[in-house]
Amino acid sequence: MKKLFAIFSILSISSVAFAYSYNANLPVPGKTIASQDLQSDSLFSVYSFALRAASPDCKDFSIINTSVTKPKKDGIWEENWTVKACTNNITIPIIFTDKDGVTSYDIDPMRVKKESK
Repeated sequence: MKKLFAIFSILSISSVAFAYSYNANLPVPGKTIASQDLQSDSLFSVYSFALRAASPDCKDFSIINTSVTKPKKDGIWEENWTVKACTNNITIPIIFTDKDGVTSYDIDPMRVKKESK
């Protein structure tokens, strides 16, 4: 019985994980200056914010552009990453920090912007 429950649990989790299509190709397109490791670290969060802003029935997501909005100064810079979510483009603003070899990023949910087409 425990084995059957474990198999069912794994199948349930994997079906949810594959319900959406996310493009995880690196490097991401555009003019980002984030390292490939930092891009990889931030992908899940970017797509999570895009999912929240997308139409409820949208299942396909991909990053279509990145741009630097505030140049790097003292190891801190800002970028906009644009995610195509079905018929919408969603702009995710990211603040990156790279100081003393320690990198991080922050996304302000209040600045996430959805553009309908």
